[in-house]
Amino acid sequence: MATMGRLARSLATLLESEHETGERFVDLCISLRVADVVEEGGKKRWDTATETELIRVGGRWDRARKRWDGHARKARVIRVHRGQERAARWLADWFRRRASGDWSGFRRVWSALFLGGRRGGKSHLACVALVMFCVLQPRARVWAVSPTQEETDELEQAIRDLLPRRWYRFRGSGAGKVVTFKLPHGGRIQCLSGHKPRALKRGRVDFCLYNEGQNMARAGYVQLRGAVADRGGLVLIAANPPDSAIGRWIEEHYERAQAGKIACEVFDFDPSKNPWIEYAVLESLRDEVDELTFRREVLGHFVPIGDVVFHAWLDSETWRDPTADLVDVTVDFTRRHLGRAFGYIVGADFQKTPHMAAAVIKAFADPALPEAEPTLWIVDEVVVENADEDDLVDALEAQRRWTPQGRIEEGYRGWALPDDDDPEQPVHCCVIADASGWFQDGAHTKGRTSDQALRARRWTWLYKPQADSDRNPDVVERCKVTNARLKSAAGRRRLFVARHCLRVAEAMRRWENRNGVPYRRSDYAHVCDATTYPVYRFFGRPKVRNVKFGDYRGVRRITRREQFRGT
Repeated sequence: MATMGRLARSLATLLESEHETGERFVDLCISLRVADVVEEGGKKRWDTATETELIRVGGRWDRARKRWDGHARKARVIRVHRGQERAARWLADWFRRRASGDWSGFRRVWSALFLGGRRGGKSHLACVALVMFCVLQPRARVWAVSPTQEETDELEQAIRDLLPRRWYRFRGSGAGKVVTFKLPHGGRIQCLSGHKPRALKRGRVDFCLYNEGQNMARAGYVQLRGAVADRGGLVLIAANPPDSAIGRWIEEHYERAQAGKIACEVFDFDPSKNPWIEYAVLESLRDEVDELTFRREVLGHFVPIGDVVFHAWLDSETWRDPTADLVDVTVDFTRRHLGRAFGYIVGADFQKTPHMAAAVIKAFADPALPEAEPTLWIVDEVVVENADEDDLVDALEAQRRWTPQGRIEEGYRGWALPDDDDPEQPVHCCVIADASGWFQDGAHTKGRTSDQALRARRWTWLYKPQADSDRNPDVVERCKVTNARLKSAAGRRRLFVARHCLRVAEAMRRWENRNGVPYRRSDYAHVCDATTYPVYRFFGRPKVRNVKFGDYRGVRRITRREQFRGT
């Protein structure tokens, strides 16, 4: 057995030494280029006449002195297509600044998200980035992390295709070993499984790929983010929009990055812009799968996971900022619907636990559609955990007020000032709130009500969700009305959420149905209540009054004999 063990170790050493020439100098250089793709005679090829070099990394490595020794005579050329160009140019800039140490004028981030549908080229470009960083940085520690061993094998093959065989020594997995590519200047690329996030806590890493991130836990990403802190490296996340709960964090990461809340760059990859595939094959799936699956897998859209309340929500359409061409008509809109003009509409829900919630709304008209009714836009949000009505008002008044021209220092207020006398320019708020606030407060304290608490703070213009009722509208009906505003049967969208309103966007995307009705104990229910009360007040169907029996006393009943006679 001992002899067999020595034989196995000798064989492993021999394999690792394969292609080792023993030469003192070796060319380690990669040229990254972007080019068009042309088709001739039914075959596609790179059009080298259109190519542009984005960056060249590496050079001539001196094994004896362990340092770069001038330019390489030959470079490994790697080309990317136009659909990958934006992300490739950003990576080239990042590599250039990493090499020089000059980050001035560049937004320093610690992660980048490559997101899109299938076959867009995101994983390929991410593998290109791995090998380029490993060549750029002597003794670099680079990881490629995948959800399963099978997917790790796919990354291993992709790396093999990118690195010339003479550049590396390879060590395969098994017997406690990790798949490793070792370059002559000490750089290493290791292929790891992300199945167990804790297993990724294994020391320093300088650059890494979290591939198929939608199929792995956020905890694994957190381990990697901590590991790149030693050298100020980068974590690349390549992901499709998730279709299961484990991948929800990808949505959150995307949302927070787009809103500027975290140091992450986002790049969308569109498979229709990949010239190396037949996009018609993917497009034909439209007739074979349901709409949500097609949007997620092919178009790369975030779609609801499971049975959600607001099925008409769509990130790419609903979650966006008002454009400069829209006209603010909140004053006229509120005057027409409420009988008095206001500058802002605040939807509010009163619950001490888990939170008090408010959504600030504006009404806008599209000059291109002068006859169309205004659209509602949620332009701000306030969510205060474990709070009372005073805390909610404090947060509203402390929030910098949103305006179409930009934020101003003055916060929201519920009372008019002397300079608000101009009926065309009021800036104070009305509140359309939970109807239960007129007979209890958020803590359900006996003898106290939410409306009294707001009036004591001069927030006096309070309205219930139904103009003709002291009760809240049925939650199912309220959500139906909101879904119709999110997207009508004709395909028109008339309710939007500004990009910085993360809590509202998350709640409307995820509020789940249980047994066919909105789940009232959900963490998202109260934020959605604050959002939908104003929507129902303005666009809900009028209440059908019950007709009392006494109203029919003047009508003579037909007798049974008359019925048989046919009279």
